[in-house]
Amino acid sequence: MTVQEIVALQREFKTELAAKPLAYRIQKLNQLRDALKGDWQQKLVDALKADFGKGEVETRLTEILPTLDNLKLLTSNLKKWSKPKRVKTPIQLFGSTSYTQVEPKGNTLIISPWNYPIFLTLHPFCTAFAAGNTAILKPSELTPNTSEVLAQLVASIFESEEAVVLQGGVELATELLETRFDHIFFTGSTAVGKVVMAAAAKHLTPVTLELGGKSPTIIDNSANAYSAGQRLAWAKFTNAGQICIAPDHIYVHEAKLEDFKKGVQEALDRFYGNEPTKNEDYVQIVNDKHFNRLTSMMNAASQEEGEFFYGGVADKDHRRIAPTVVINPPRDGALMKEEIFGPLLPVFTFEDLSDPLSDIATREHPLVVYIYSKNKRNIKRIQKNTRAGATAVNMSLLQLANSNLPFGGTGHSGIGKTNGHSGFLEFCNTRSSFYQWGFPINKILSAPFTPGKLKLVKRLISMLF
Repeated sequence: MTVQEIVALQREFKTELAAKPLAYRIQKLNQLRDALKGDWQQKLVDALKADFGKGEVETRLTEILPTLDNLKLLTSNLKKWSKPKRVKTPIQLFGSTSYTQVEPKGNTLIISPWNYPIFLTLHPFCTAFAAGNTAILKPSELTPNTSEVLAQLVASIFESEEAVVLQGGVELATELLETRFDHIFFTGSTAVGKVVMAAAAKHLTPVTLELGGKSPTIIDNSANAYSAGQRLAWAKFTNAGQICIAPDHIYVHEAKLEDFKKGVQEALDRFYGNEPTKNEDYVQIVNDKHFNRLTSMMNAASQEEGEFFYGGVADKDHRRIAPTVVINPPRDGALMKEEIFGPLLPVFTFEDLSDPLSDIATREHPLVVYIYSKNKRNIKRIQKNTRAGATAVNMSLLQLANSNLPFGGTGHSGIGKTNGHSGFLEFCNTRSSFYQWGFPINKILSAPFTPGKLKLVKRLISMLF
């Protein structure tokens, strides 16, 4: 079938799917859960290894486990989340009741990225289907082996009118974006997010944009900087920094710099040994284009001010760039012009907290602001003087693992939320319902407007407000 035929099929079927009992959706999601716990898990592990060298443990931990966690959350809560909810009705509307009821938006398009191609494809899809929507999934062409296995997996459980994976590059994405959908969910770069939003606007299609940006970290003079260095080394260089919520750059109080450097060095030596580019647990850069972009950025930084404290080595044959930490490069230099999305980490020292806060204020709102501090006053000050999709204190990345927290950006880092109930509502229309049971007040307050009615209105205003 052509793209347009599949879209038409799903648009025709969306009402029928929405009318099916919740047990049907739960059954399908449970089938997917069983598949991910069975033979399909190894197929996905092998595919991701072939695409960019991600190891078996890391794939199961960061791709399969959170997908299964989301499935468990959805199937456990779907009935509760789908029930009508009674809301308060003001006294001046006596004789009536009010409710809200969630309903599926209809046919949805999910465009997912390459950095976590299993989780970031199946997570929004499972949520969309749980809400009663049909879905076309367009995973990244940069991880073709994983996309092929995902296509086979989805086809083994869902009918084409319910869900289908379409594989292709920019031409396919363009054709899909020219088509009308009831909701588009996109995860990727801010630049492409603008393209998605512009295309959606032509059809007045609502969007969820999970983007990124330059997420800063502040380590103040009260922090355990050695511990912070170890935690940030893990958070930054997992997946070779190819994570939208990875710390992009760090501001560390100058009194804590040496402790921070010690923590980073000990952690990286323990993780990846003396030659990270030869370590099989260290992930490749996804393709030559991204490798060349990052090495150009690193080479440009080497010509600027700043100390290359760690790394600075690249292996073109294996598309690996060693974890690289640069101390005090220019704040308007090569490493600060765009989101890094790779294993390069600029670190800036400061004396007064106003310094990093002023610098952050000049940039677009990030996806996350990370804070390492024991000083509650400083933590509150940083939160008050920054805007971001999320804040995480004394830990990085793990805020995403709490499905009870909404996940998403603000402004250039994203629109809309995912995760848990918030993600479910993103794929729903919350429909208002108003029921008039008793004598309607409009009979009293309709024309002709007599002196008596004027007196009644004045009394209502005085009594109620």
